[in-house]
Amino acid sequence: MKPGILPLLLSLALMVGCASDFHSTESGSTADHGYSVTANDPQPPVSPPDTSIQDSIDRMNQQMATDAATAAAQQQFLAGMAAAQETMNNANNSQATSNW
Repeated sequence: MKPGILPLLLSLALMVGCASDFHSTESGSTADHGYSVTANDPQPPVSPPDTSIQDSIDRMNQQMATDAATAAAQQQFLAGMAAAQETMNNANNSQATSNW
């Protein structure tokens, strides 16, 4: 062999050896890097979904429901007070007309 062929053969053997580590399982898929994921490997941490917007909406809905309940209670109280005032006015009017 000539001295120029030996480096060429070594380079070719090195490329073939390295290429076997990077074989592809499917066309266009990622290369196998010499490790596999098994059931014993720890799973990556899963971050919970961001629910801050839904939490804000829930708090707003709860506040609106509380405000509506408060408004209804105030309305009932005022209706009761108006009925009591009307009863007192009717009683006073009856007394005033009976005195004549």
